[in-house]
Amino acid sequence: MELSSLYHKAGSNYAYAYSNKMLHIKLQTKVNDVQAVMLVFGDPYDYREQKEAGEESGWNWFVQNRRMEHIGTDGLHDYWLIEVEPYRRRLRYAFYLESEGLHYLYGERKTYQVTGTTDPRLSDQKNFFAFPYINSVDVYSAPDWVKDTIWYQIFPERFANGDMTNDPKDTKNWNDPLSSSRDHYGGDLQGVIEQLDYLEELGVNGIYFTPIFHSHSNHKYDTIDYLKVDPHFGDKEKLKELVKKAHDRGIRVMLDIVFNHCGFFFAQFQDVLEHGEASAYKDWFHIHEFPVYDKANELRSSKELHFDTFAFTPSMPKLNTENPQMKEYLLNIIRYWSDEAAIDGWRLDVANEVDHQFWREFRKVAKERNPEVYIVGEVWHDANPWLGGDQFDAVMNYPLNDAVLGFFAKQELNCEEFAQEVSHANFQYPKHVNDHMYNLIDSHDTPRFLHQAGENKELLKLAYVFMMTHTGSPSIYYGNEVGMTGGQDPDCRRPMRWNTEDQDIELMAFMKQLIRIRKDHDVLRDRGEFRFHKSEHSDILVYQRSTEKEVYLILINRSNQSHRIRLPEEIHNRSFLDLWRNEQITTEDHMELKPYGFILLKNM
Repeated sequence: MELSSLYHKAGSNYAYAYSNKMLHIKLQTKVNDVQAVMLVFGDPYDYREQKEAGEESGWNWFVQNRRMEHIGTDGLHDYWLIEVEPYRRRLRYAFYLESEGLHYLYGERKTYQVTGTTDPRLSDQKNFFAFPYINSVDVYSAPDWVKDTIWYQIFPERFANGDMTNDPKDTKNWNDPLSSSRDHYGGDLQGVIEQLDYLEELGVNGIYFTPIFHSHSNHKYDTIDYLKVDPHFGDKEKLKELVKKAHDRGIRVMLDIVFNHCGFFFAQFQDVLEHGEASAYKDWFHIHEFPVYDKANELRSSKELHFDTFAFTPSMPKLNTENPQMKEYLLNIIRYWSDEAAIDGWRLDVANEVDHQFWREFRKVAKERNPEVYIVGEVWHDANPWLGGDQFDAVMNYPLNDAVLGFFAKQELNCEEFAQEVSHANFQYPKHVNDHMYNLIDSHDTPRFLHQAGENKELLKLAYVFMMTHTGSPSIYYGNEVGMTGGQDPDCRRPMRWNTEDQDIELMAFMKQLIRIRKDHDVLRDRGEFRFHKSEHSDILVYQRSTEKEVYLILINRSNQSHRIRLPEEIHNRSFLDLWRNEQITTEDHMELKPYGFILLKNM
């Protein structure tokens, strides 16, 4: 057995409190190296009197053995999981492994070969991992409504123009092509209000807005005033109207907030530019030397700036969130909008570059104002440091996005590689975190999926079939449902197509039906376990969502050829409901999948 591949860490995403009474414990082993794993565990204070025949009685630590479940592989490692409800909410544990007829004990300090389950070293508590106590306040908690939410991301400047009186002077005709990243088309909050019926009919029940606060640019990630809705979008009363009318339709509203940096014209930064070291706000930013900026020079990207910025963008000075006055200023913004507009969620831009302590205090303030608020960080890499229950509820799931693009759009991955990448993304986080992830296939920061798929709408459909049947909270970037395309920013931010002759009506109907199926079947959302089945064809995905009583089998063919696929043996000759066609079928050992076809089955 490859001992160096064994990995477990207590108090991490490998051992966490799933609830106030339940622990989830995971183990990593080398792929195909271990045949079985048992958890050896007990309460650290549970000593019981035991007496062997012909011997005096003695007190020994009481331990139990339970088999762990093999939950999948990422190609390099196998992963094992067990749920344990410890006595009195505390646990000491180790792993008993079988490999090629030999047995090993993997503990916190040592790993060694043992003779069997009666080996005395299996009760050597000093070598056992510890979960000292499940304290309720430490248990990850996120709003349940998120698991039932399908998000619709709106870039406000490009969604709908409902009020032409607030248009910028250089506003283009809605149907004119994009020519610059600085173009304006006049989209605003009134336009969104007028299209709420459209969103309700589509079936989405959450809106994620990119920033709406007063800014110099059309994208609004360079905030001038956090307490003011951008005049080109409307005002505070218009935002409140939008939120209320969305809530009346059962649609939640999540706003994008930028606390990593501000805009160049942020009043406090302008004060630093004017007064230099004498400014009361100089410690609100990361200033290296004075003068901060020579106004005689043209504002341009430079790596020799006298202040820290987002990337090397002079128009976005980085905020010093460790400064007490700066911190309180930002937290008051959350208090203000939570009270004024009943915001349901916050998406946090460039969240990984802000200090953890700030986000802990942010969470406390946001949850005090609204215990059911959803907090999502923009983190493109491993986000475990932010997902321990004290900072974010979730992050934007870019690792899953990469896998979906690789398999469906670019077809760089075969089905086995795709399953491994998705499994790796899922194994990376605790289960209850995965249930709340913000899952996406594209956004304002990426080329649109359709562009990356060579304009193949059948692949777009299949990608959404997967996303709508995968764990987590799926999202739709505005216009994808009618066939919008576009390359890298700014091309991915084209104005929404509202003329029906420019919309793919068949694609829209497809999306409505797919959303309805997800909403009608809670196992497809968050009540069912997710598991890949082995597929005999590189283009065919086979996986299931299941509970003890219900099984949903999903088959997807991403190729332009028909394929006959062998079904998992446990579902041969069984009655299923075909969810897409709403008809009963009886399975055989094989099923035929048409080009770009898919099958959604539910056991009868």
